[in-house]
Amino acid sequence: MADYKALPHWLAVWIEIIGQFRLPSVFFAVCRVIESVRVDYEACSKPFMIVEGEMKYQEIFPVPREWVQDIDEFMAETVTRWAEQEVIAGRLEHAEDYDKLLVPAIRKLFIDIGLQSMLWPEELGGGGLGTPEAAMTVATVLEQVGFADTGIGFLYANSFALQHAFAVEPHRNGELLQELVPVFCGDEVAVGSLVLPGYGSGNPGEGGAFHGLAYQVAAESRNGGWALSGKAVRPQCSGKTAALFAVAFDAGDGEPAVVLLKSDDDGLSSGEPFKKTGLAASLNADLDLKEVEAPGALVILRGEERFREMLSVYYMCCAAICVGSLLATYEILKVWGDTRVIKGKGQEFKENPLVASLMGEAAGGIATSRVLTYNLARMLSRPDIYGPPGSQATYATATVIFKHVTRSAMLSMNNTMELMGSAGYATEWNLERYWRDVKCIENSVIPETAARVDLARHFFGCRTL
Repeated sequence: MADYKALPHWLAVWIEIIGQFRLPSVFFAVCRVIESVRVDYEACSKPFMIVEGEMKYQEIFPVPREWVQDIDEFMAETVTRWAEQEVIAGRLEHAEDYDKLLVPAIRKLFIDIGLQSMLWPEELGGGGLGTPEAAMTVATVLEQVGFADTGIGFLYANSFALQHAFAVEPHRNGELLQELVPVFCGDEVAVGSLVLPGYGSGNPGEGGAFHGLAYQVAAESRNGGWALSGKAVRPQCSGKTAALFAVAFDAGDGEPAVVLLKSDDDGLSSGEPFKKTGLAASLNADLDLKEVEAPGALVILRGEERFREMLSVYYMCCAAICVGSLLATYEILKVWGDTRVIKGKGQEFKENPLVASLMGEAAGGIATSRVLTYNLARMLSRPDIYGPPGSQATYATATVIFKHVTRSAMLSMNNTMELMGSAGYATEWNLERYWRDVKCIENSVIPETAARVDLARHFFGCRTL
């Protein structure tokens, strides 16, 4: 990392002290100071390091550099250090141990670094990043989180999409931000989880549908608010541990709405965590809602455009996580190709034409996925240029990019597994963990058929699907 202009030692020490005392508003203020004084753009044009002396992803898989601000780079670098110290360093010993590895790492990321409260105003103890540009910041951050642990990234993708609906301009809700300060700006980890329409709803036909996907709850207007009921309701993540659930429902006029429910609300209960293929950081469980009452003030959005905006942000976050997993796959494949020799030929593994062809295909998928994800983050961060994030065009673009990235990720990982033989699915190499995690995201965020029909509805004007 000789060509990288490091932070002064005193500043690095100061930032570490700030992190120890969990002062996110001060941390983000330091970020903004750094943004204003770092002007050596040539030295700072390769921000995506993993460890010193290793890969510079901006050199290998470049994205448009002018879109990434200094605060985005600094946050990515901070999260990279978190990944090395809190996750990767303990992976060999603790594997996917929830209590010994994942819980401490989540706490460090959400509380000490301040991701949990970064959208909250500084005067409320948050990071003050409540503008649309936060989409680009979170894309660079989630790429690094996904490299360390896809499941932790998935938790934050849910939380960010939930918060974005009421904490980011022009939809910032000051009263709701004030009410939720103890939840997101306190000393405890607070994961937000989305409850979206989907296949397999436990209440088919009772709560209506959004684009052919059944709402998982039925809602009744009551006392100026809503009473929600549903059985076997499956959130996107952390059904057992989430602090808040953003529950989508039909508001009675055929338009979607989303209301916040707290995990300790009367009438809301969760079952035992169920077994999953991946995403060990998410202790997911089905929910039962028995006329759970929520005041109207907790409705964070209403209308199809606002709902599409939340989904577009969510798809972008999930795509960024998967890009991080792809970068980890690239490192695994590169080490394998550099260190293996074909017996009897004395030829490096990567120099075999068939091997090189598959490696090249995998790298191509990573490159296009990264560029597409950053393009989507750019569109969401600049509504003044690209229009409302909830427009049908932006939503369709987000759907296309998310599905492309997950398909590319699975293809690249499948090819890498084939090249590595039995080592590909051995836990020591971690590739099988990334495969399991990304497969869960691909299958659970939006079903493949529903995504295709949504795209046909937009591009070809289909009306009956």
